[in-house]
Amino acid sequence: MPLYLQVAALMRKKIQNQQWRVGEQIPTLDELEEEYKVSRITLRASLDRLEEQGIIRRTRGLGTFVVKDLSEERWFKLPNNFEELVSTVADLKIRLLHLDPEEHVIGPAFEFGKLAKSYHRMRRVHYHKDVPYCLIDIYLEKSIYKRDPEGFSSATVIPALASMEDVEITAGKQIMRVTISDEETAGHLNIGIGDPVADVCRGLLDQDGMLIYYARIQYPAQMIEIETDLFPQKKTVRKKTRSRD
Repeated sequence: MPLYLQVAALMRKKIQNQQWRVGEQIPTLDELEEEYKVSRITLRASLDRLEEQGIIRRTRGLGTFVVKDLSEERWFKLPNNFEELVSTVADLKIRLLHLDPEEHVIGPAFEFGKLAKSYHRMRRVHYHKDVPYCLIDIYLEKSIYKRDPEGFSSATVIPALASMEDVEITAGKQIMRVTISDEETAGHLNIGIGDPVADVCRGLLDQDGMLIYYARIQYPAQMIEIETDLFPQKKTVRKKTRSRD
């Protein structure tokens, strides 16, 4: 990652942690140069990046001020089960991206269940309150897609699958890795090249053990929160007390 993006990420973290609060003036160039041990050219490029993202505002003669609150930015909780997944994606807006109309076969990187004969592939950006929050590639079993091509192309797929009476989702698998964005991902998600992203692979099996849905999803890491119940099956056991005669 270029040095100016590394410094911009460190500055952003200070704003996220509210070390630099909304409305406050951030340190001067002299002070930033002393803190980060980089040139003024690098610092100006870092500040340019933050200003492009609407996080700071620079005013000649007055200084640089924080104008965006990042403390509550981690609003998206990665679903831990199928019910959470259905409810989480139900109301998202989507924007389809162009793909060549070809047959696409899922590679061996995601081994889960039996592969179908063919899949229809969709590539899209999902939005939450007009903010792009994920870039997603979806592979949907082709005969299922053909039942409602317009519906699957214009709305989120998971709730539609869950509502089909003759399709039973019997198993699901989700893998998450942390990586960095490339130029294409950064452009679609309005983040910097090299910014951290949560790279999620997700698959669903039907009643016959067939992989009917596979998706690779990339989320800006700063939006993601993961909450896990470490004892999901544990029940509270009350201790019996002896009665005294």
